[in-house]
Amino acid sequence: MKLTVANLVAALIFGLFATPPAAQAQTDRTYRIGIVRLPTAEGQSYFETFRAAMRDLGYLEGSNLILDLRIPDLDMRQVPALVDELIALKPDVLVGNEKTAQVMRAKTPSIPIVLTNALDPVRAGLAQSVRRPGMNVTGSAQLNDLLPAKHIDIMREILPRLARIGQLVDTTQSGCKVVEEVARQAARSVGAVLVPYYVENRAEIERAFSQMEKERPDVLLPCPSAVLFNHRELLFENAVRLRIPFTSFVVANVPKGVLFAYAASVHEMYRRAATYVDKILKGATPGDLPIEQPMRFELVINMNTSRALGITIPPSVLLRADR
Repeated sequence: MKLTVANLVAALIFGLFATPPAAQAQTDRTYRIGIVRLPTAEGQSYFETFRAAMRDLGYLEGSNLILDLRIPDLDMRQVPALVDELIALKPDVLVGNEKTAQVMRAKTPSIPIVLTNALDPVRAGLAQSVRRPGMNVTGSAQLNDLLPAKHIDIMREILPRLARIGQLVDTTQSGCKVVEEVARQAARSVGAVLVPYYVENRAEIERAFSQMEKERPDVLLPCPSAVLFNHRELLFENAVRLRIPFTSFVVANVPKGVLFAYAASVHEMYRRAATYVDKILKGATPGDLPIEQPMRFELVINMNTSRALGITIPPSVLLRADR
């Protein structure tokens, strides 16, 4: 057929407005995300942050996105069974914290896994390195090695005679071992002793506080873990009863009776998790995506707790507080 000007114009117009078959298939696809969240009000809030971030990236539930949500019990014992349920649904991506990601990784070396937060993904066996994970896991790591030491430095400013630092260590979370090691060295550097209390469920937390009642540590530094976070009301109740000031790696805990928290924003890490999911759905390989660490941390002080405990916060600490 002879190519005329009219035919050429028609071809160009068709080319501009027609959708290529591959692109159309990409648009029409519905993605499935399996997520395990904490069984708390804060866990629901973090999930809503993730959901909103996915929506902002163009993923709409009921249109091109299915979010399969599972919520374990407070001691996280149901995680393996819930992960099995999610894998059976053949998700495109799985999402969870360090503890749940370890279970996910053990059950599937192929489905991409995005960390909402982690203590040390390398020591947890979830990545070969932070810069290049090399496996099917990527996402955000909440802590760096200096954070437990920072807590102890701040507490030493508040309590110059600090001598015994109690620490609740969740034995089910490998990252807590890192926190214990760093905290032990930091305690030694300020002339204090770290006294660990090893726990993995509610009953052991209660026994730990019975022991603290006899030993009377000057402060309490709980390891950041899902189990301890889920049982935080028990921690608050007993620490207040024993009048032991304690710190937190989660800013959301401060209104509950913690003396101060120094931590990154968990909500921000859930927003970042959505961007990782987006990259993976668009073809990125998890093992090639560097694991992020937060660059900004907040210091939040609970003045009600300080007054209740009769503790004066030095001006040097107050001036550094974000709120």
